Amino acid sequence: MNTALALPGRETLPLLKPGDTFMLDGQVSVQFAGRRLPVRVIKMSARRSSVAGWGWAEVYVLDNRGNATERREVFINLAALN
Repeated sequence: MNTALALPGRETLPLLKPGDTFMLDGQVSVQFAGRRLPVRVIKMSARRSSVAGWGWAEVYVLDNRGNATERREVFINLAALN
């Protein structure tokens, strides 16, 4: 995640690119409160979010060897990835 998005009057947010990995949990997405899943980004969705700093991402859930086991589309808080 070496690129960023600057929103007027807000902090700089990371932009996810294919291949980036992160831990999907309740801080990143309310859908996953109480759970932690390692994921790899497939792509950021073109779907627009009405909530500043949030976006849709298509990800693979990874197993303990880093292999993709499931494909998901998740709504994530980009600021939580800093």
